[in-house]
Amino acid sequence: MALYADLHRHLGGALHPRIIYKFLQRQDHPILHYFPDYDGFYNWFTRPCRTLEEFVKIHSLVEELQSVEHLPYFCVRLCRGAYTFENLQYMELRYNPYFRTNPKQPQDKRIGEMNGVVEVITTNVRPAEYPIVVKQILCLDRRLPREINEAILKVAEDNLGPVVGVDLAGPEINPENFEEWVELLGKARARGLKTTCHLAETGIENVYPEYFNVLDRIGHGIHIPLVKPEYLKQIAKKQITLEVCPTSYRQTGVLKDFQELRLVFQRCKQAGVAIAVCTDNPGRNPSPCTLPGEYERLIDHDVIDFKELKQIQNESFRSAFGFVGGAWTAI
Repeated sequence: MALYADLHRHLGGALHPRIIYKFLQRQDHPILHYFPDYDGFYNWFTRPCRTLEEFVKIHSLVEELQSVEHLPYFCVRLCRGAYTFENLQYMELRYNPYFRTNPKQPQDKRIGEMNGVVEVITTNVRPAEYPIVVKQILCLDRRLPREINEAILKVAEDNLGPVVGVDLAGPEINPENFEEWVELLGKARARGLKTTCHLAETGIENVYPEYFNVLDRIGHGIHIPLVKPEYLKQIAKKQITLEVCPTSYRQTGVLKDFQELRLVFQRCKQAGVAIAVCTDNPGRNPSPCTLPGEYERLIDHDVIDFKELKQIQNESFRSAFGFVGGAWTAI
């Protein structure tokens, strides 16, 4: 049995829509007035979007559902499915802890609740009957003020072990603020955390070479080889891995066809830039969307050759933030 590692999976988009729908039924959630049957909800939840911003809006709905008291429900089912149906040995789960706090509370109270969010997730992502290793990446967000992002960074540092890194996520807005993001990512590294950052998913506008000095991986990054392949030498020199999530680009309207990724893989291979294939938001994609399925789609659309498969699978383990010196770091 092949074993897999998924390095880019968002908690907000990780769950199968039927699990979300059953939760809504348990809570008698108002959204059921719009979707009295599962098929209607499924078609809405997994529909392709025209833009990344449209995709993120639905993502925010699930974040609101994943409050502290309900996180055990989502975490246990996520691990169960990843281990049973995807043969995942290792997964890095990313999320923003601030968005899981009580939105009715003032900002300082919400900041104070973030450690509790991490503790609940840590407790519930290691069920004994599903021996999958799950590490956490906490997301900073371009939409949040600096003081909240600084607080998220502090929570990541305080929970080093279960938390292995930080990510800069959210819509690709305000690219001119790159110096602030580079500074925060540099602080994370100085505090013993690994770093990744959503860059060049929808375009090249938010990419600055200064990021390459503070990153271990890049979330997506597909427009770097497509539009600015001259940056690949620097990325290879810094040993930065791209986290490529094939189906997501169809769902967010970024790419029209899987074959458009062929040039991404070819140019990265020529430049010596590693790629880790990931799922991103598998629950938001039409079923079945699994990590093995992503590999299969890449082969079916001639993006990669079957003989390259094992090497690319190995890149995910090699680039994992929680895998040091040939062994998993302790939780």
